[in-house]
Amino acid sequence: MKWMNKGHEIGKKDISFSNGFHEKIYVFGAGKIGKVIGLSLAALGLLGGYIDNNRTRQGTELLNKPIISLEDYLSREDEPAIVVACAEKYALEIEQQLKQNQLVWGKDYFFSEEFHKRILPIIATLYFDKVYMQLAQITLTERCSLKCKKCAHACYNVDSSNQDLTLDQVHKSADSFFAKVDFINEFVLIGGEPLLYKDLSNVIAYIGERYRSQMAIFCITTNGTIVPNEEVLQACQKYKVLFRISNYAKAIPRLKESHQKLIQVLEKYDIEYRLSAEDASWIDYGFEYLNKELDEEKLTETFDKCLTPCREIRENRLYFCVMARSVSDNLHFNEGKDDYLDLDQLNGENYKRELMEFNLGYSEKGYLDMCHRCHGMDAVNYPIPVAEQLT
Repeated sequence: MKWMNKGHEIGKKDISFSNGFHEKIYVFGAGKIGKVIGLSLAALGLLGGYIDNNRTRQGTELLNKPIISLEDYLSREDEPAIVVACAEKYALEIEQQLKQNQLVWGKDYFFSEEFHKRILPIIATLYFDKVYMQLAQITLTERCSLKCKKCAHACYNVDSSNQDLTLDQVHKSADSFFAKVDFINEFVLIGGEPLLYKDLSNVIAYIGERYRSQMAIFCITTNGTIVPNEEVLQACQKYKVLFRISNYAKAIPRLKESHQKLIQVLEKYDIEYRLSAEDASWIDYGFEYLNKELDEEKLTETFDKCLTPCREIRENRLYFCVMARSVSDNLHFNEGKDDYLDLDQLNGENYKRELMEFNLGYSEKGYLDMCHRCHGMDAVNYPIPVAEQLT
């Protein structure tokens, strides 16, 4: 989306959801997913409580808030404001419950993913003068311990001599980001393979000590090939870092043993982890071979259909799409050098609205230069083998 009226693209007059969403919100689902979104709502003073169909949970508390039934909630609230936060297999059943009670999607309830991505950022800025984001990442290194043929960051084209971010650059990245963003659902250290970064324990301690209270989840995404050293483990334990372990064991059988070793150590240190399900396939974004001749209208259309949630902070530069930046660098396209928001230059009374709008997909051009090299949302139509290794 192209900025037409920067800092004023979205106003309260454009909002169609109930008033309860900027007063008191209940989360439908008192499990792990519900707890995470509850942390974000609590940071804004918006968490009213939880709804759950599990009778053993009703009458108890989560995050010091009551867990009640839907019937109990509806008997209390004139303007329902519900976020459905549960595993996908339960979502349809819950939606049927809500519809049977004449609740309307987009007015009375939202699903957690769309709420995180678009609705809560709007509420935070327009009603609380705060900036909220769903996800942002620091790419510590482009080096990786695997060499996946269709890596979405093109890390296969990076050799061991590639320059990592310096500690000063990492510190600057975190400082610039959290000076402008009040709270984030998930802040991630990524690569390449972030466990290759030699000063990882310092990074975790620096960010954790200063900014842990501004994030619901502090996370490392790893391919599971490396067991962290003692210093990293202690830092992760202290600052409650979650390990997200990508699972390519079906394609690379030796990873099963690597995952077991990593998980054993994480459990020893009481560090939370998530081992992802084995993917049936990856998707091909087309970066290596696409070079579509698109006019501005088509580029904007491609961008608007995509709107990836994956922001990247690199010193003072906030990139909308981490893949666009990393692929352009790693494949030496040298495109999109200006496709970022300079956080250090964000000043004035409307800077929070400008940052909120950028996070939602507004920019000076309305697209990224790298969009012409990407299938965008259509990439799902181009399945490829998982983690196929280059020899």
